[in-house]
Amino acid sequence: MPFPFSVSRCLGLLVTSTAVLLAQTDSAGNDFFEKKIRPVLTTRCYACHSAMVPKVQGGLHLDSRDGLRTGGNSGSPIVPGDPDASLLIKAMRYTDPNLKMPPGKALAPEVVADFEQWVRLGAPDPRTAAPKAAAPKHTRDWWAFQKPARPEVPATADAKWPQTPVDNFILAKLTAAKIAPSAEADKRTLIRRATYDLIGLPPTQKEIDDFTKDPSPHAFEKVVDRLLASPQYGVRWARRW
Repeated sequence: MPFPFSVSRCLGLLVTSTAVLLAQTDSAGNDFFEKKIRPVLTTRCYACHSAMVPKVQGGLHLDSRDGLRTGGNSGSPIVPGDPDASLLIKAMRYTDPNLKMPPGKALAPEVVADFEQWVRLGAPDPRTAAPKAAAPKHTRDWWAFQKPARPEVPATADAKWPQTPVDNFILAKLTAAKIAPSAEADKRTLIRRATYDLIGLPPTQKEIDDFTKDPSPHAFEKVVDRLLASPQYGVRWARRW
């Protein structure tokens, strides 16, 4: 009785099934890397071991598959399939006083376990794009990338004009440009400016009268609070958003 399948067809089915199984395995490994490994590398390792920093520690790049496999001054940090032989795992375990990564604080045990599992899977790494290079020095020195610092408030010849420290900076610039500050606005002008700026509408006559007759030193603060709490304020600025 003849076999229902030829040998060649059986071999073809076997090869196809094996290819499908390997593809599924690769997909699962890549998903594991993206969910468990890459986020930790990004948040805890790239600050010292990526092309984004001017000087990579130990010559080890962890921001690309090639950099991870090639390794740094101490060689490749991973041995696919063998966590115990991988320097990266050894450093993460904090068992060697001379080899601890990341420095300062060890990773949580469950995170280390994820890396051990990743190495057992063969250290799958779907990253194919080249890592981004470090920003040029003139870019890194740009003011927007500097850590905020509290500047020294400049002294001014007119100690009465500034009402807040910000006014000191304004007056210092005006003085350097030989420009006198504008005269203080009267209350009618002040409420018109604030109302137009915040809600885009003029104040009503009642609002003007209430403000001009209010002797409180906090009268203008109350006007501003009222305008910020009004629906018209939201309508005006929602147009820009």
